Amino acid sequence: MEQQGRILDGSLETLSLQATLKMLALSGKTGLLIVNSGQETLAICFSKGQIAGLQEGQGTQGDLIEMFRLLGRLNRQQAIELRRMVGNAPPHIVLQALVHHGFMSPEEMQQRLQFGVVQALSHALRWEHGHFEFHRNVLMMDSRMQPLDVDATVLESLRLADEWRDRSAQLSRTTVARWMPEFDGDVRRLDLSREEIQVLCLSNGLIPLQSIAYALMCSEGRVAQIMQRLLQLGLIEVVDAQLEADLERDFMNLLTASQHQLSQQPNAAPEQRLVVLIKTLALCANGLLAHHGKYARSLRGRGAVRPLEVTRYLEQRFLPLLRAIQGQYAILETVAFRDGQLDWSEILSLHTLIRGQQLEAFYWEAVLGFSLFIREAFKMILADEVGVYGRAYRQFNELWQAFLHEIDDEIGQHRVRRASQQAHLSHEHVSAEQVLGQVPSRVQRRFS
Repeated sequence: MEQQGRILDGSLETLSLQATLKMLALSGKTGLLIVNSGQETLAICFSKGQIAGLQEGQGTQGDLIEMFRLLGRLNRQQAIELRRMVGNAPPHIVLQALVHHGFMSPEEMQQRLQFGVVQALSHALRWEHGHFEFHRNVLMMDSRMQPLDVDATVLESLRLADEWRDRSAQLSRTTVARWMPEFDGDVRRLDLSREEIQVLCLSNGLIPLQSIAYALMCSEGRVAQIMQRLLQLGLIEVVDAQLEADLERDFMNLLTASQHQLSQQPNAAPEQRLVVLIKTLALCANGLLAHHGKYARSLRGRGAVRPLEVTRYLEQRFLPLLRAIQGQYAILETVAFRDGQLDWSEILSLHTLIRGQQLEAFYWEAVLGFSLFIREAFKMILADEVGVYGRAYRQFNELWQAFLHEIDDEIGQHRVRRASQQAHLSHEHVSAEQVLGQVPSRVQRRFS
């Protein structure tokens, strides 16, 4: 921006934002006021001493189309069509599109534009440190907002700021909450107000508190109070960014180790590739269990948890799953749950007892069983640790699906080869009685 247009600058320690706004209003200035405090920036357009527009550096309004969909004001198809039309347009263009297609009245659009100004100022008026500068005759935005009187706007902003001071100190403007995955009650029996239901609908793990306030045109302090009550009722939880970073790091290490194992002996014979696949799946299964032993929701926030308690928790959660899969794939009856991990050493020793087609059949069954175990275990773990909504859920699920794609490719190749092999070698037959005498008794009934 050209410096010759700058006619005023200073620090907020010397001249507060409230005083600066008042001075520009009294002198009837037209131009752009830019305020910086730390990493935060505010740009305020003046037209003849009135506020004609405002823009925050980080933006507080969020994805209004998605929020309207969550509130039931748009259905999914309408939201898709609107998003296709507006793309990444600024908020006032989105508002105009909503008005044009009949989802919002012109009066509501003006209320939202004005509320956005008041909301941003209610936060900026609390800044004690920073710098400002005013450039005359510069208008940087076209918000289509009817100009606002500075005195009335500052007064309303101070009122919202007071409400924010009365909030729970545990929450901030950028707090993101998500629905609790294990809640299985009836929300209608909790005597929630309309506002509380609306905040609950918008707590999808992606929308920060400040955006929820804008969507509802409700003060951030009031939204914070509502979120605190929903937290107490066990309907939502606050997304912990540091925890999710730790979860992601640990999960990525798990997938990297599993992918490394899968890359071993790429040109080995089919039977050996099955062994590699078994090792990959078993390693992944135990990695998932170890990961969950550190990050399970019920074990969080309790400091150091005794290993025996972790083992007991993992067995309660995953032993029923293992037993159900053993009912489908009897070879996994050789697998035991020990110290919170799967002991699959007996499968690796099968080659000392069996040879040929029957050994490969056992290996194939183990692959299918372990594959089913990791898929079902991952669903349980993901739902428990990050819920079934939000950024973390989508990110972890995308990483997992990419890994499963590699596994499925390998399994698909073996499936095609086995089908071809069985078609050509159907005349060869291995006596079940001969095999049963050589394998562990736990799997004999699978072939009886």
